[in-house]
Amino acid sequence: VRLRKGTRTADAIERLRRRLNDLPSGTVSLETGQATAVNKLLGAGESDLAVRVQGENMDTLFAHARSVERLLAGVTSLSNVRLGSGEGQPEILVEINRERAAAYGIEPSEITKVVDASMRGVSATDYIDFDRKVAVIVRLPESARQSLETLRELRVRDVPLRELITTREGIGPAEIRRVDQRRVVAVQADVARGGVDDAISDARGAMRGLTTPAGVQVEIGGENEELRLAFRALALAFALAVLLVYMILAAEFESLVLPFVVLLSVPLGTIGAIVALWISGAGLNAVSLIGIVVLAGIVDNDAVVKVDFINQMRRKGRSVREAIVEAGHARFRPIVINSITAMLGLLPMALALGPGAELQAPLAIAVFGGLFTATALTLVVVPVAYDLMEEMRERAAGNFVGQRRGAGVVTAEPVPGD
Repeated sequence: VRLRKGTRTADAIERLRRRLNDLPSGTVSLETGQATAVNKLLGAGESDLAVRVQGENMDTLFAHARSVERLLAGVTSLSNVRLGSGEGQPEILVEINRERAAAYGIEPSEITKVVDASMRGVSATDYIDFDRKVAVIVRLPESARQSLETLRELRVRDVPLRELITTREGIGPAEIRRVDQRRVVAVQADVARGGVDDAISDARGAMRGLTTPAGVQVEIGGENEELRLAFRALALAFALAVLLVYMILAAEFESLVLPFVVLLSVPLGTIGAIVALWISGAGLNAVSLIGIVVLAGIVDNDAVVKVDFINQMRRKGRSVREAIVEAGHARFRPIVINSITAMLGLLPMALALGPGAELQAPLAIAVFGGLFTATALTLVVVPVAYDLMEEMRERAAGNFVGQRRGAGVVTAEPVPGD
């Protein structure tokens, strides 16, 4: 759904939700295009808020999750409260009497193999017809597999299964999700008004008087938590990217100091990316952070070109100031043209043209803004930083020589006239 100009996304979602509430029973979830794109990118499947009920017994988890669902349904800042997974279909639960099995000297694995082979079948052989290979499955006929009496009369080492198992009807879960090796049933909800943090605070208040059964743990998370984890991972990726760039530059320039001059373009580009995101209204999210990480490897190119040319001129005998001025004249056009072509390539993505624009636009805007400011400021900041670095290096070298002389180290000088 594309909104008319001037329509707020939150207002449109609220109006749609009020109308969709009149539909017959079912689950309706409304998401913005950007939220859906971010979820696909991060692999997140939860809503704005999710209460995760963790434990081992699925019946207990579902019972407690339904209690949580009823409490959250009364929170005005939340809407579309529902269980994250259905309760599944009716099933027959087979429980092995381990004491009886041990008395007969039968392992539980033997019982499961007999039940599995009889109900699901085993591959006895393969039927080959020219270039086709068909597995031959041997199992009980359909009518026998529908009867519990048939199951009870199966034998393991001539012992009928009715002596070894008990059966009961139950409801099996549609899926079993695990977090940190523990089973989880999630109660999901969307934020109706206010921010996610306010909604989480309201949810905590509603559940404050709820008694948690033994062995059950309740945590509140959701999309907001997924994004925080993504931000943490992307911040680490950004630091690693800068470190790798530094190592490559140190090897290229054979210096531990010169790479810092080049890496000055990274904060310059980051400032431009944040300003561009603020002006465009895209905001700082997981997708735009990926763009900033990409920037760390792109914006250095212009500075590398300029610093490398300065070093070439110095090897030819130019002074520091002469080399900087000559590099400014010789490398101005290549640097600007290189950046302009990159920005023009990002322009269609930044303007959100075509399918998938919700995912592409924040990334493109971040890279576009970073390239713009990094190119403009690198032409000025990098030469100034290079000159300051050389002055500090010469001053440090002079102090070192002075200290050696003060310590009594005598250097031989040519005597005039010799």
